[in-house]
This record gives sequence, C-alpha cells and structure tokens, in this order.
Amino acid sequence: MTTNTLPSLRAELSRSLWWISAAWLLTVLLSVVWVVRHEAEELMDEALRESSELIYGLLKQGARLPDELQGQVLPAPPHKEHLVWQLLDSRSAQVLRRSHMAPARALLMPTRRGLFDAPGGWRLYAIPMSDGRSTLLVAQTRAERLESRYGALLALLAAALAVSAFWAALLSRRVRATLQPLAALGTQIQAYDPMRAETDLPPASRAELLPVRSAIHELGQRLALRVRHEQAFAAHAAHALRTPLAGMDAQLALAQREADEASRPRILRARAAAERLKRVVSSLLLMFRSGAELDVQDLSLGDLADLAQRLPLDQLQLHVQAPADRTVPVRADPNLLSAALANLLDNALRHGAEQAWLSLQLEADGMVRLRLRDDGPGVDADRLSQLQAGLNQPEDAAAVGLGLRLAQLVAQAHGGCLSLEIPAATGGRGPRGFAVCLQWPSRGPGSRAG
Repeated sequence: MTTNTLPSLRAELSRSLWWISAAWLLTVLLSVVWVVRHEAEELMDEALRESSELIYGLLKQGARLPDELQGQVLPAPPHKEHLVWQLLDSRSAQVLRRSHMAPARALLMPTRRGLFDAPGGWRLYAIPMSDGRSTLLVAQTRAERLESRYGALLALLAAALAVSAFWAALLSRRVRATLQPLAALGTQIQAYDPMRAETDLPPASRAELLPVRSAIHELGQRLALRVRHEQAFAAHAAHALRTPLAGMDAQLALAQREADEASRPRILRARAAAERLKRVVSSLLLMFRSGAELDVQDLSLGDLADLAQRLPLDQLQLHVQAPADRTVPVRADPNLLSAALANLLDNALRHGAEQAWLSLQLEADGMVRLRLRDDGPGVDADRLSQLQAGLNQPEDAAAVGLGLRLAQLVAQAHGGCLSLEIPAATGGRGPRGFAVCLQWPSRGPGSRAG
C-alpha cells in the first residue's frame, strides 16, 4: 500500500473539524432563524404599539385640521413609509386622517384595543381615541415585516458564516501545526540509520511521540546489534577461510608440478575452484568490513573502464566498451565495484562463457548503468523471472547464487539496484548468453537521479 492510498490522519482530523464546524453552524442557523422569527416578530409588534401610542399623543395634543381636509393625506415631505396609520370614524369606519401611503379605505374596524391581522396582508395595532368617536390604526404590511425579518436573518447568517469560516480555517491551520512534530519525526526516521550514531533520533518533542520514538530507537538498536553480529561472523568466517584456502592453493600448485599429465587437468580445475572461492571470501571481507561504510570516491567512467580491465581473468576474455567521454564524473566505491564485477565474471566463467562484454553509460536520468553480457548458454525466460524475483526478495536466498547476491548488495549500497536482462539476438540464432545491469545514481549513495 502506497502513501497515496493510506488514510491521512491530518485529513481525517480536518474532516472532523469541518463536520463539527458545519454542525455548529447549522445549529447556530436554526437558533438564529428561531430567534429572528419569534423575537423579531415581537419586536415589530412592539414597534407598532409604541408608534400608535406616539401618534395617539400627537393627534390628541395637536391642533385640529379644517374639516375640508378630512379623509385626505396629512401634509408631509416625500418619503417611504415603513409604517402607515389611519384615523377612523368609529361609527362609519370612514377614514378621517391618514399618512400619505396609507390606503384611502379603512384597513379594519376593530372594536377593541390590540393587535390584529387585517385583510390584504396587513398587521396593525388599534387604539381608540379618548373622544370615543374615532380609532387610530398603525399598520405594517406582511411583506415589509418579512423583509425586515429576512434582512436581519441574512445579516446574522453572513456574520455566522464569516465567523465559522474564520474559526474553521484557524482550526485547520492549528491541526497542521499540531501534526508537524509527527511529520518531522517521520523525516527523522527516514534518515535514521542505527549503524550510524550521527543519524540517531533526536529527543521527542511531544509526550505522545515519546513511545513511538522510543520503540523505533530500540528496534533500530536491536537490528544494529544483529547486523553487527552477522558482520562479525561473516568477517570471522572469511578470515578463517582465507588462510586454509591459501594453503590449499599452495598444495595444489605443488601437486600440479609433481602430477603426471593425466592428473594435471583435474588439479587445474581444483585450483580454479579454489581461486573462485578465494575471490568470494575476499568479497565477503570487503562487504562486511568494520562499520560497513562505503569508501566513495570521485571517479570517472574512464576510471571504471580501467578498473574492469585490470581484473584478473585467466580464462575469460573481457571486452570493455569505453564511453565516448571518459571524463564523465561518477561517485562510487571502486573496491566494492571490483568485487561485484569479479563475482559476476566468475559466474559467467563457471557457466561456460568464454567472452564477456562490458559497457558503461551515464543515462539522461542521472543513473550510471553498467551492463555485462556473456556468450554462455544463458537461461530461459522462466528461469530469468525466477532469478529476478529472488533478487527482489532478499529472504529467498536460495533462489539466486552468491555472486548475483553480492553484486546486488554492492548496487544497493550505492543506492541502486541489480537487474537481469535478456541479451540481444546474435547471428540470427536468437538470444544467447546472460546479461545483467548494475545501476546507481552518478552522484553517489543518498542522491536522487534526474
């Protein structure tokens, strides 16, 4: 499972915060709607009552208008009325006085003081005048009341949305900041190498991360201890084998001089096998030297070509295809590369190859590719797939030989890999031989190609 397919803790927390914010906002909206619906209605009814009492006082204390103005609009400058009023004759329901936007006909003829709903979508407050002959109505249209209610509602909703968005963004940012130590720990773990003290994990910056940091550190220390034990064992075994092998070679050389012609070929084969074993032992010593640190040097493709040509090959002819530009810079451990090449060439020799071709290239993606092909019998496609699968699964050590495994370890130590390839067809007889490609970043271990 890749990182892109795994659920994100940050995304989950952000979604939770957004859902909580949305639920909170919905609750606020419903509360606001309820409050506006009830409180605003009461407030506007109270405004009708207060306005009617104010106009009642003005009409009672003000001068009477001439009778010829009865039923007409009182003089006033042009304006938009949100409240209208009518003064009615209590017996005939005739409009005696009215505001300039009030209807000319009576909205309603109430018989008592209070709030009423009148036909035509009016809400009004009625108050009888003290003379007992007239009634004052102060009214407002339902549309006006709805407009006022929804205006207040929209203003409150806009404010709630703005506040919610602000706090949601602030919480999301806070979540990212809170999870930053976890991301930093992930970066530190990626760079952590229990075999190198300078890459040790720093102290945990949060109490919740302390168990994770401690568990990973302890696991790394156990793995490092196991690796050191394996390295020590391999180095000890290689050292222990090197002296007997040297003695065996000396004894075989002496036996070769004293043997008759019939026995010498068998002794030569025994010496060749002992020599191959010595090379394997030398490679093991090189791979498991103290600290397992690479001796990375600034080389060139020409240096690598010269290094391959200096390999001791008695029975195998190696053709090195030097690059056109031998000065192309490359960073690598020359000793480990020599060991890897020696083991690959020894594999070719053991499987019946007489010639091998080595090419070195720096590709456009920044990878150095070292391709080796021999003229041996090779393997079929099924066996090639099995070998490649064995290289890709380190726990399946029996699937590949020691030579391929050592070459793969060298490639991985350089930040690269070893892959098996199908040789190109030769002489019209189809593919022949065995081909491998060892590749690593030209800038050395730890760098990225491209």
